[in-house]
Amino acid sequence: MRQTLFILPHWLFEGPLLVAWLIIGLLVIAYLFFRHGNSSETWGFLPVYVIVALVVFFVLPQLEVDGIDPDNPTGAQIKHGLAIRGYGIFLLLAIASGAGLALLRCGYAGLTVDQVLGLGFWMMLAGIVGARLFYIIQKSEEFFADGISVKETVVNVLDMTKGGLVVYGSLIGAMIAALVYLKIHRLSFAKTADLIAPGMVLGLAIGRIGCLMNGCCFGGVCDVPLPAIQFPAGSAPYMQQLSQGELIGMQASENTRSTEGYPLSVQSVESGSIAHDLGIKAGDEIGIRFPDDQLIRFQKENGDPDVDGRQLKGFVESRRQGSLSVLISRLPARSLRTHPTQIYSAINALLLCLVLWFFWTVRKSDGEVFALMLILYPIGRFMLELIRRDEMGLFGTDLTISQWVSIGAILVGFSYFAYVRMAGSDGERAESSAG
Repeated sequence: MRQTLFILPHWLFEGPLLVAWLIIGLLVIAYLFFRHGNSSETWGFLPVYVIVALVVFFVLPQLEVDGIDPDNPTGAQIKHGLAIRGYGIFLLLAIASGAGLALLRCGYAGLTVDQVLGLGFWMMLAGIVGARLFYIIQKSEEFFADGISVKETVVNVLDMTKGGLVVYGSLIGAMIAALVYLKIHRLSFAKTADLIAPGMVLGLAIGRIGCLMNGCCFGGVCDVPLPAIQFPAGSAPYMQQLSQGELIGMQASENTRSTEGYPLSVQSVESGSIAHDLGIKAGDEIGIRFPDDQLIRFQKENGDPDVDGRQLKGFVESRRQGSLSVLISRLPARSLRTHPTQIYSAINALLLCLVLWFFWTVRKSDGEVFALMLILYPIGRFMLELIRRDEMGLFGTDLTISQWVSIGAILVGFSYFAYVRMAGSDGERAESSAG
């Protein structure tokens, strides 16, 4: 996991970056005057020059990340700079790779390069919007919790620097944009869907590596002899294991008897663990309260900061024993062994890409490749959800929202496959696919 690749320091945005751009711009304008004189080619650069300057001066400083002040860890946070995230870099690579794969065969599908790029652009925008909306709906209790202001809600909704995109939302958004684009340009849906399907899952495979870098879309605790990952302190898997008590040596479930202050019911306690030392027993009703992820990460990387001579603590609130303090220094430096679901997802998507790529050459009707994607991807996703732990069950069942969507997608996939096979894609059989 490497959520942040590097940070452009805060001092750059206090003037040096804008000054550098102004100097570069003046040099470019001088060069254009030298080459083209007082012409439209010269002045055509000016709007771009001004827009970039405004972005550097007004927009980029708003995107800077706040972080712990090393001189006052528990005090007010300070601006660290503009974070370049691994998740974002892999997202860009995913989009470029998916589009590039589609371009390799666009001629065989009867599309021009411009049409593929135009379609890809609108699918990318709608896909990101759809993926974010799906995530917001899925985590609505976090975005619209009591006490959160409208401004904070808007900022949280727009902040995607730490992930927060759902594949199914992306697929739905991208498909809506594709339908509109194809309708406007009078292009065949079946042919185009077959063309872009392998690129979509290739992009998904690369995007899942971004999820691994970010620490999202993680699996549950791996207690069997299979490959596993231990995420660093402060990561999403670490914090979830901490909030559920697993990291301090207990197994707990939702407390259905009383959730006010004690949302967990202890099922078992590991001998010799932190929970055991605290005297927690099976049947206890508890709540867990620790500092935020940044402070825990800081402590594990730098040791206990001096806070008025006190060490940083968390608390386990027990109905039977009251408030029990836990030194953060006692917590492990890394999470428990966790199923590497991001890697499994990437491998699954890559294999599916290869299947779709070669199936394109033997399909009998246009639309079959896309239909096969709708059938196979949800099967893999449904299985992976069994070992993921970042989503809750829905509709009173253990099935997550992604599993419910998977069931629907499989049904749509089989129906569409049968339709194009019988109808020959509205009377058009698949054309030569030697590519």
